[in-house]
Amino acid sequence: MFLLLPLILLLFCILVPLYIAWRIWRLDEQSFNGWLLKVADGIALTLFIFLIGRWDIAGAYTRYPLLALLVAAIITSGLRHSRRPWFPPDGHPLWHSHFLTLFSLGLFATGNIYVASGFLAEGRPQTLAMPLEGARFMVVQGGNNRLLNYHHDHPAQRYAADIVALTPAGFRMTSVIPTDPRHYVAYGATVISPCKGRVVELRNDLPDLNPPRTDRQNPAGNHVVLACNGLEVELAHMQRGSIGVKPGDSLSTGDRIGLVGNSGNTSEPHLHIHAVDPANGRGVEITLNGAIPVRNHIFDS
Repeated sequence: MFLLLPLILLLFCILVPLYIAWRIWRLDEQSFNGWLLKVADGIALTLFIFLIGRWDIAGAYTRYPLLALLVAAIITSGLRHSRRPWFPPDGHPLWHSHFLTLFSLGLFATGNIYVASGFLAEGRPQTLAMPLEGARFMVVQGGNNRLLNYHHDHPAQRYAADIVALTPAGFRMTSVIPTDPRHYVAYGATVISPCKGRVVELRNDLPDLNPPRTDRQNPAGNHVVLACNGLEVELAHMQRGSIGVKPGDSLSTGDRIGLVGNSGNTSEPHLHIHAVDPANGRGVEITLNGAIPVRNHIFDS
């Protein structure tokens, strides 16, 4: 499963958009409206993949050549169809010969609207600073619905975010599906305080595991909980022995806390962050450096 899932995500993110561009390039519709419908369907599916795809696996910048290929295919195919009649020459209504395309377009258009809603705040988010420094970072789980953020169904972690670091080429690791945590760019990144507050809880003695091993008994792994402006902010999955603060310490925004590791219930090195209202134990919406941490958002430190 550790090998299969990244492969499936890679194929989904790259091969499907390539197929869509190829299919649009080869279109030979009887009417211009039929061509428009097929193109709209291809755009809707590509947008869906761009929104929910794991581009830390496929490459954060891979989207740009894929988009360029799609645009080139649309232009080439559009020029070929530009002089064709608007409506099918056989006189049949458009839906008669394009029922499946209309269904697919409606399905993915609806999906895109739902996914896009996850980029928006549901209320008034609490402002935090980016808790990492020293690299370019990407959110891989984050947003206000389940398609963007698998934490969303957990009441305390409803607005949590998982963040990885990227190579200059836009990938989260330096080798193909490594089992050594040191081959993940996020491993060893500096974790800093996202707010002014006080340390109320921490753990610092759990081992860093080799992917895909996980520690389900200690989900947060080595972690720190800060009391900030009436909230409890948790930073999880840090390196053993790297946390340089202790309970009761007062921190300012940007103070060093520790290093990203691979401890706890995590399949690869990353930093997990979420905020909770201690009065009810429910998750609180946050922004990092003014931006909602939603999947595929890139932060520069």
